[in-house]
Amino acid sequence: MSDARDESRSRETEGEIPVEPVRHPETMYDRSDLSARAAFFFLIALAIAIALIHVITWGFLKYSAHKLLTPAPRNAAIVTPSSPASPKGDPVLRFSAPQLQPDPVADLNKFQATVEQQLNSSGAGRIPVEQAIDAVAKKGLPMRPPPVLPPRAHFGSGDATPAGSGGGTEPKGNQ
Repeated sequence: MSDARDESRSRETEGEIPVEPVRHPETMYDRSDLSARAAFFFLIALAIAIALIHVITWGFLKYSAHKLLTPAPRNAAIVTPSSPASPKGDPVLRFSAPQLQPDPVADLNKFQATVEQQLNSSGAGRIPVEQAIDAVAKKGLPMRPPPVLPPRAHFGSGDATPAGSGGGTEPKGNQ
């Protein structure tokens, strides 16, 4: 009976591939990379360093705040009097009020009159605006001469040249 089972098994597994772990050595895991354990230890060290930096910074700020809040001793070089504030200390009494424009419309009119007077007066190298406009109208504005272009060849402009075969650069209708 065992022979019958072996024969039936051999018939069933005859065309099958045996089940084995498949290994490809060229696609194996690279052991030189960083391991998960090393990455975990790095993160732990980073967290410790961050906590240490916070503690040091907190201590420094506490120390600085304590230094700033300590009053100066009475025998220091600079001693403030305990009397009420003098005019030297009161900014309202020390500084004068801002000088604002009392009449902005009059100031603008004065400025415009000054500009008009400068435009309409003659002086060192200046002529009034009206005379300058008349001089330009008589003489005209200076003009640049038109650029000199090389002569253009016309496409298909020869007597025996069929249209579209050499001889120029433009089609016959654009001459």
